Amino acid sequence: MERLEEALKAWREVLGSEQVLVDAGTLEAVQTATFATAQRVPAVLRPGSREEVQACLRIAHELRVPVFPVSAGRNYGYGSRVPARTGSVVLDLGRMNRVLDWDEDLAYLTVEPGVTFAQAHAFLEEHGSHLQLATIGGPPQASLVGNALERGDGGGPHGDIFQHVCDLEVVLPTGELLRTGLGRYPGARSGVVLRWGPGPGLDGLFSQSNLGVVTRMTFWLAPRAAAVRIISAPLESAAQLPAVVDGLRVLRVEGTLREAYSLWNDYKMLSVLGQYPWEQAGGRTPLPESLRKSLLEEQGLGPWHLSFLLQAPSEEQAQAAWHRAEAVLRGAAPSLACYREEEVEPEALRRVPSARNLRMMYWRQRSPMPAQPDPDRDGCGFVWLSCAVPMKGAHVERALAIAEPLPLQFGFEPNLCLLGVGTRCAYLVVALVYDRRVEGEDARALDCYQALQEAMNGAGYYPARLGIQAPVLGATAEDDSARVLGALKAALDPHGILAPGRYLPSP
Repeated sequence: MERLEEALKAWREVLGSEQVLVDAGTLEAVQTATFATAQRVPAVLRPGSREEVQACLRIAHELRVPVFPVSAGRNYGYGSRVPARTGSVVLDLGRMNRVLDWDEDLAYLTVEPGVTFAQAHAFLEEHGSHLQLATIGGPPQASLVGNALERGDGGGPHGDIFQHVCDLEVVLPTGELLRTGLGRYPGARSGVVLRWGPGPGLDGLFSQSNLGVVTRMTFWLAPRAAAVRIISAPLESAAQLPAVVDGLRVLRVEGTLREAYSLWNDYKMLSVLGQYPWEQAGGRTPLPESLRKSLLEEQGLGPWHLSFLLQAPSEEQAQAAWHRAEAVLRGAAPSLACYREEEVEPEALRRVPSARNLRMMYWRQRSPMPAQPDPDRDGCGFVWLSCAVPMKGAHVERALAIAEPLPLQFGFEPNLCLLGVGTRCAYLVVALVYDRRVEGEDARALDCYQALQEAMNGAGYYPARLGIQAPVLGATAEDDSARVLGALKAALDPHGILAPGRYLPSP
């Protein structure tokens, strides 16, 4: 940081002064997340091309000034766009927002990191495409590339998003360039349709890591189904949950269910349907048990709610899939219901990115969610913890025995979701929702997060992804992976200038 002014001068020569931001308003915004942060940002860089990213990183490497890349900066609940450590210059890739390639027949889309889910969906609609992206619970303005690199989850046949990408273009911390797979070779025809080339596969090195800046990525898309069934079931008792999970695993492993399923608990359902009933609760938090029961009865909700889609290329196949799902799940979930396309909102079937799920971030706010929501700006307190749990009822029951009571002990409702994104593993996602303007809530939320992560780690259910509230995993590996990963970091980023403190330790 001793050479920051020298670096700023060099970056202005590369980008132009208007793309090197140091004004107080910009810095305050990038230093703000949905939980307490103390990191200070000295500047924001806004490159517009891969070549400019390379030039920025060469300067950072030469002058040893740390930089922290963000794609769209909408990583709500995990830190938004705040660096893991103070003093890092934010490398904002939002100007790099071009769709670079698209093929309807081969079903792929190649984009830069600034392309959002809303923009990609609009592109496909404008071109009359019959392909669909995965949809996420986050905002439509979130980045495709950023979400994939964090190994985010979504709805649709390709809900495990990073499993369906290839051909990464990566700028290393030294400014060097590499392409993963066959894309590195001249005239390669299959770089966008085959994940691997000869030799080691490198794609995974750049997800959840600080080893390089991804400047383009190809996403494999899925065709829109000709026939769809929406399956929904409120569970009458939490005791049904283990059997339901076991049934869903059967459907996922055998291939009847190709999409992620979601199981939401009652607190999560209430937080999406409305806001905290402050008047009825007399200002008390967490939600009084008697009021919780009253609200559930009033809205016809059970302790958990199951939903998923069955998609098929024909009506006959969709109907057969429904009959199979019914046979497997009906005993565990007697209220299982099936709805055809004409009985639901068209947007749900067309995979239109939606801000609907952002409502839960405003659960404890005393004013309604604005038309243009910005949880960072609006003082929403929101912290995610996402843990990997084997898709067996006994494991889910054991994990919930930890995740349900702990938030209540800290004064928060246990807002829980079980996502069956893979075929054998589910994500148990805990959301801590509060109002940042209430004194002491920030500290209590982070204390609760720490207690939750330690308890889940102790039971063997480790996080699927990390935020800057815990930028490295608080557990010691039993093998030599820390040494090996440290050697990779030292080799690719010898001065430790790229996202220091994020996922991998700096040399």
